[in-house]
Amino acid sequence: MKVRYITAIIVLILGLLVYFYNHQFIQGVKFESQPIASELIKSNEDLKKKETINILIIEGGGVRGLIPLYLMRYIEEQLGRPIEEFFDVFSGVSTGAIIATSLNIPDAEFNRLDSGKTLSKNEKLISIYENESEYIFSAPWYHNILTANGYLSPKFKGSHLCKVLKKNYSTQMNFTSLNNYVIIPSLDIHNGQLHLFKNRGDEVGKLPTNTLYQLVLAASSAEAYFTPVDFVTADGTLSHRYFADAAITANDPASIILHDVINEFPDKNYYVLILGSGIHPVQTMDFNYRSLKSWGKLRWFQDAIFSMTRSMDYQQIFSLEIAKSLASSRVSYDYLNIQLIDPFVGPFDYKSIDKLKVLSDRLIEENKAEIDRVIDSLEGE
Repeated sequence: MKVRYITAIIVLILGLLVYFYNHQFIQGVKFESQPIASELIKSNEDLKKKETINILIIEGGGVRGLIPLYLMRYIEEQLGRPIEEFFDVFSGVSTGAIIATSLNIPDAEFNRLDSGKTLSKNEKLISIYENESEYIFSAPWYHNILTANGYLSPKFKGSHLCKVLKKNYSTQMNFTSLNNYVIIPSLDIHNGQLHLFKNRGDEVGKLPTNTLYQLVLAASSAEAYFTPVDFVTADGTLSHRYFADAAITANDPASIILHDVINEFPDKNYYVLILGSGIHPVQTMDFNYRSLKSWGKLRWFQDAIFSMTRSMDYQQIFSLEIAKSLASSRVSYDYLNIQLIDPFVGPFDYKSIDKLKVLSDRLIEENKAEIDRVIDSLEGE
């Protein structure tokens, strides 16, 4: 009887500890929403003069952002110039948002942040991913226990991602100061709609802030893994501006961005280069029918999630293919990606980060002809 009494007390204490930790101690991420001064808003008049608009899209994928980074390093070596010099519009979701914005940091700001080193922007990003991923995608042991490994609260500390972004962007850098036209999708989790953060044109006035690291944090805080970002006004009158990673709705935003660019700059030629961060395999590939026939909801759930995200990504490509077939002289695209098989690396698996170079090398080898064609096309610009 005494043992049962003690056990009940321990369970009660543990339950209270779990409740208070998840409901009181998990810190949200809040920033002050501020209007953007009109003199900071730049126009897109230069793009209206171009015959062809080149668009670079980088998919989401956490630490697997190293795959497109390694690929871009190879392309830069062949071109002899930074890849950002060959594109007019940049976009990416989640880790892709981090890469797309970082490639467009003004040289003066980049040199200051790089502390006098001679790294290119792409090399600097590779260094950040290789050295900071463990800090971003890990959590204290007690956090894992009290959140049931992320089932009760975000799996990782949002403050860790925030600190890394703040350190590498600084608190003074503005979204509108980026070199080129950058469009970053984020999910407005109040109304469930995809919101496009734009650093040029009239849409800039709709941004919740101009502070670069805050917007990128709002676009890369993956649901269930990091805390969504809340923007509030100083007087508290503005509410329901909660943003998070858009990957669950558009991990590959290619056709969304192309449609937006066509609306803004009609009657142009459009080229889209999409760099993937790995195609997630389905679990069923490792099982025979004798095992699969007994699967229920619990076993099918994970494959359902991955199949849904794969389907959403392919829908983007199908849309581009339709556009290309209807106007092949106006729309063209290339999609470079790799199956995450032998080795497999999860989006937050920082312990397997060395395997991403193997995957990127395989991507380059298996798509050599297509990559050479991309390089030749960019050199001809």
